[in-house]
Formats: sequence, C-alpha cells, structure tokens
Amino acid sequence: MAASLQSAAAFFPDERRSSSRTRQTVIEQNPALQERERHKRGALSETMGQALRARGVMELAATLAAESAITVFGVSFAQWISEGELRSFADICADVFRELVSLTGTATSP
Repeated sequence: MAASLQSAAAFFPDERRSSSRTRQTVIEQNPALQERERHKRGALSETMGQALRARGVMELAATLAAESAITVFGVSFAQWISEGELRSFADICADVFRELVSLTGTATSP
C-alpha cells in the first residue's frame, strides 16, 4: 500500500495543486461528477485488490489493503488541496498512512 501511494504521489507535483483545487470545486458542485469520482475510486480499488490476489494475498487482506489505500489517497488528496497546505502530496500520504497504521495497531476486536 505504501509503495503504491508513493508511486501515485508522482502524479501530484506541487505545480498541479492549484488546478486540482479548481477541479475539486467543480466536482463538488456536480452530483454526476461526484458519482463518477466514486466509480473511478471503486474501480481502482478493485484493480488493486486483483493485483494483490494475483500475488498470492488472501481475499480479505487484499480487499482491506486496497480499500485502505484508496481511503488514504482520498484523505491525503483532500488535505493536499486544502487552503494553506504546503506539504507535498507524498509527505501527506506518508503521514496519513502512518496514522492508519497507528490506529490499526491499537485497535481491539469487537
């Protein structure tokens, strides 16, 4: 997951932050575009899960890893485009991923 997030960060250099903010504003104002974004993230999660399964990762672990990676990406992207944010997308992804690992390391079973 961490490696895939770092690879994705290459597509979000600081020069794209302003246009990404504008794009997100347009999406937030259009329900059809919001649905399209959800569909794209779902498809990406499914593709990631399939790739993990092809590498021998068990079904549940592959699904959890893929869904978690998409969640980390989404949270990171929202932080990256927030007004006043100066950290790189890669740094934000790393911070959000560490937070997820920290949370799951302290989680207890129901």
